[in-house]
Amino acid sequence: RDTPRIILELDKAGVDFIELGIPFSDPMADGPVIQQASQTALTNGFRLSHTFEILKEVRQFSSIPILLMTYLNPVYRYGVETFLQQASVWGANGLIIPDLPLEESRLFNPLFKKFNLDLVHLLPPNASSERIAAIDRDSTSFIYAVAYKGVTGRKSRHDTEILWFLKKLKQTLQHPFLVGFGIRSREDIAFYTQYADGVIIGTAFIKHLEKIPSDNLAPKIREFIQTLTPFSLPE
Repeated sequence: RDTPRIILELDKAGVDFIELGIPFSDPMADGPVIQQASQTALTNGFRLSHTFEILKEVRQFSSIPILLMTYLNPVYRYGVETFLQQASVWGANGLIIPDLPLEESRLFNPLFKKFNLDLVHLLPPNASSERIAAIDRDSTSFIYAVAYKGVTGRKSRHDTEILWFLKKLKQTLQHPFLVGFGIRSREDIAFYTQYADGVIIGTAFIKHLEKIPSDNLAPKIREFIQTLTPFSLPE
């Protein structure tokens, strides 16, 4: 029930977009923190329709871009076209589906276009030049560059391998790219944004939320964002 309030506070704090995760019982790309958050929501009776109710409420007070992060199974069970139609009607701007291969995603491109939704592709650090070019060609929004192989939540790396990957993307991509997985500090952000157009923070924010009483959301969310940014937030 706090999700719309959290989104409002993030919007007020100046974030550029929201990644709204849809709880799923087998979140293969997510680490233990997000897995536990998903399981808690499912145990408490979460249904996929609740996502659209959240979107509906948020759109009453905010136009911040929202990407739904989900997996193929819930989308298939709901019905791909019905899911995308509902996502569009209630104000989502796009989707991130980690277990949807690029080749299979092309089958759904007409539906994404029909409902004016972007599909954000993930790009791992071991991707070949051919794969990078293919994802760049198929993208309609930014590209989600993964900071390391594996699941979310581990500490990000600042080594020569990831630096080479970022430089390569900066030199070759036509679309903007953002880096995610394991980003948790101002130092991480400074490192990745030498080349990337931005960063995506999930696990660190969820861990922060777990410590906040619901009656103290606004100042604590602003405090979290402020620890990551080198500038003052708007009042």
